[in-house]
Amino acid sequence: MVVRSSRVARIGRAALVLVAAAVVLAATACSGEDSSSSLPRPKPGFCEAAQRYDKRVERGASITEQITILEKLARNAPKDVKADADLFLARMQAYQAASNAERRKLQGDPKVAKAVDAVNRRAQNGCDFFQRQPGSGL
Repeated sequence: MVVRSSRVARIGRAALVLVAAAVVLAATACSGEDSSSSLPRPKPGFCEAAQRYDKRVERGASITEQITILEKLARNAPKDVKADADLFLARMQAYQAASNAERRKLQGDPKVAKAVDAVNRRAQNGCDFFQRQPGSGL
């Protein structure tokens, strides 16, 4: 019987180590940090504009209002996404000035989609949106 209890103890310790490792991995994944966390914190103007843009677009903001917000975002964008923010703003300005036929062409540009994703990712990772949002549980 000593052999069996020894085996049970080893299995129990192995299970405990696996559970602890899973908890550490889950905590790291849920922290919202990634390689961009080594980047400097964005200016408050960038974070404010990013959050405002997100909220206003959800509520159907006009193109003019979106451009006004994006101007602030681009002015305050961190160096690592400055070119992406400028491209996003320029494309929105071009979209506003374009005819309906030209607008359809502008909507499908993969370079702009990539730039928008980079700006969004930087805002989400650099501006602590998850910690600030009410009801986030933090």
